[in-house]
Amino acid sequence: MRVAIVDDERLAVQRLVQILECRDDVEVVGAFTKYTDLLHDFTCLRPDAVFLDIDMPGMNGLELAASLIELDEHVEIVFITAYDQYALEAFRVNAVDYLLKPVDEDALARTLKRLNRRKGHTRISQSIGRSTPQIECFGHFYVHHSSGTGPVDFPTAKAEELLAFLLIHRNTNVSKWVICESLWPEHDPHKAEQNLHTTVFRTKKTLLESGLSIQLTSKKGHYYFQLLGECDYIRFEELKKEGTTRLASMAADAERILRQYRRPLFGYKDYPWCESAREQADLSFREMSIALARSYIKAGEFRLAHDFLNFMLSLVPYDEEAHELILRIYLHWKDRAAFYKHYDKMKTALQQEVGVEPPAFLESLLQELMKDS
Repeated sequence: MRVAIVDDERLAVQRLVQILECRDDVEVVGAFTKYTDLLHDFTCLRPDAVFLDIDMPGMNGLELAASLIELDEHVEIVFITAYDQYALEAFRVNAVDYLLKPVDEDALARTLKRLNRRKGHTRISQSIGRSTPQIECFGHFYVHHSSGTGPVDFPTAKAEELLAFLLIHRNTNVSKWVICESLWPEHDPHKAEQNLHTTVFRTKKTLLESGLSIQLTSKKGHYYFQLLGECDYIRFEELKKEGTTRLASMAADAERILRQYRRPLFGYKDYPWCESAREQADLSFREMSIALARSYIKAGEFRLAHDFLNFMLSLVPYDEEAHELILRIYLHWKDRAAFYKHYDKMKTALQQEVGVEPPAFLESLLQELMKDS
């Protein structure tokens, strides 16, 4: 990790450089006692993270951090200060952490661990656009041509619907009559079977010509489908099989997969047979998201938990447990302003948009905040 340091106290800079240079996972690319020198060299140095003293003459660290983020939105900020009252201001500019002077080596090690995890998340989020799955099922239904020339053009709507059905029932033998009753419920069995044979042929031909790696075979009245390429729904289902207890050990991958979730499954395609799968996907998203947020909180990664919970609430805005976790994070940070802002927003939304009174935990959390004041 490429790190730059700025502190108007030369001894403080030297001490931090000495500690960091003993590590094999950090490269100190610049150490400055004047913020102007850092600003001048910043674009050439391209640091992954910058350690900033908050209390500096001319421009304080909070203002400097805002300027650096304008130059590189992905740079991570760690504040160094002799006064812990700056903590809340530090977090409001999305700092990874803040360290009290004199810098403790154990505290610094924890910060570097957090930085490494954050940079891992940044690389993942930046690569999502480049590693888009061949088949996207959440929020819409989009099959990418392997050549990158655009979406696959299905010959009929039923050919596209058959693929959706097979994705739900992948890796298992499905009776042809189950498929017929789902896709052609209004047809007599003979006509539905004819439609199935024709549609299977068209779907298989289209997918193979489009470069998708699939297996679609039939035997004794049953069909077996396997997708060898990437699909956001299949990634999601595989994550669910891991169980919520394992999410902490694979948090970065879990968050990447969950952030690809957009409801509803298959967008707004009129597929009555998939209503159950849609509801189950919503439930699984909620359960896994809460479990991931709790694992972050347990590990002391409150900023990661806060950011992810806000993403979760953009999809399920009235989830009480997610709101409670965010409010508890504000309690932990002793950020009264953020607590009250979120509290009022949630209370108003529940009363005006859902027509229900706020849950009991809101009042109890409010009492906790009042005790700490």
